[in-house]
Amino acid sequence: MIFSAAQNWTTVARVLLAIALMVGHLTGVASLDAAAESQKPTILGSWLIDDALTAAVQPVEGHKKSSFDGIGMPSVSVNGMPLPGAGGGAQASSGSAPDPKVLRCSAMTIEPVGKEIQLTYVGTGSETLTPGTVQGVKTRWRDRSLTSNYETTSRKVSKRFELQKDDTLLVTVKLNPRSGPSVIHKRVFRRGDPGLVSSP
Repeated sequence: MIFSAAQNWTTVARVLLAIALMVGHLTGVASLDAAAESQKPTILGSWLIDDALTAAVQPVEGHKKSSFDGIGMPSVSVNGMPLPGAGGGAQASSGSAPDPKVLRCSAMTIEPVGKEIQLTYVGTGSETLTPGTVQGVKTRWRDRSLTSNYETTSRKVSKRFELQKDDTLLVTVKLNPRSGPSVIHKRVFRRGDPGLVSSP
């Protein structure tokens, strides 16, 4: 009886040891997965425009003169729509809407604010986008990409921010006026020192 009880305790001890090792292994795997997830490349961060790369990807259509004639006062918008009394932004001499702020900045920051995403364009303003459809602005946000589409009385505007394999950020803006051909602009940004990027 004593020998049998000892065998039983030995078996139980081995089972408990096996369970402990399995739990430890699973915990280690979970920790590694969490660490890998936290280091996963995203579009978030501070960005500086790269003139050479931008010139290399610029489509022929993008060289067509846009409606923007100069950098105006900073403005603030929510979901891509200017806020009244928030600075007004740059206006084209022809009276048409100005080009999106991302086309007029040399640096920007992208950061989450709760469930929203805040884009600050140095020198030209900022905008806050909310995933889903809000006030006519359709926004989709993933780790490596952000898209925003909206429509005004004069044109349709689509913006796409996409992280590339070389960790640069490609921004594609398509302007589709109700009268006239569509125009595509592209900008390439590289990660920059956050200290070099300040709020407008």
